Amino acid sequence: MDTQREPLVEFRGMSKAFGNRNILNRIDFSIYKGEVTTLIGLSGTGKSVTLKHIIGMLKPDEGQILYRGKPIDKMTKKEWNDYIGRISYMFQNNALFDSMTVFENVAMPLKHTTKLKKKEIETKAMARIEQTELTEVADEYQAEISGGMQKRVALARALVTDPHIVLFDEPTTGQDPVRKNA
Repeated sequence: MDTQREPLVEFRGMSKAFGNRNILNRIDFSIYKGEVTTLIGLSGTGKSVTLKHIIGMLKPDEGQILYRGKPIDKMTKKEWNDYIGRISYMFQNNALFDSMTVFENVAMPLKHTTKLKKKEIETKAMARIEQTELTEVADEYQAEISGGMQKRVALARALVTDPHIVLFDEPTTGQDPVRKNA
């Protein structure tokens, strides 16, 4: 553990089981601001479960998860909203809305979590769409684009709010080898 600086996110003795199956057993680790942390393991070893604990989708059976030294389960509603507003999550299966276009999927977090004007939302969303090389399909729906493009839409949506913490759950699944290695 780095004693020179405070971890951004910290797991202390955190455990999680589903029925009789122990998924996480008293894990301890820290994530520091400005660093990339990677969880590597075989399928079913708890990587997604760990990420879902960070965003509060799952609660630990024991132990604590802290954000800047504060247990997330002890946060006030205002503290929680501030914390969760700094995080973006790119789900393993993309979690796109099939009734929305690529543009609408990318713009959605800005519409629901900011007070930006319509033109500012359009500008920020299009910038991420261009960055992820999806300009030609901005008006298409999920069913009309490839799996790799869907993954890039999910990436653009995850980054459009300029979050402090971005959690990627298997971000390269479904990507062509050229993009995977880029």
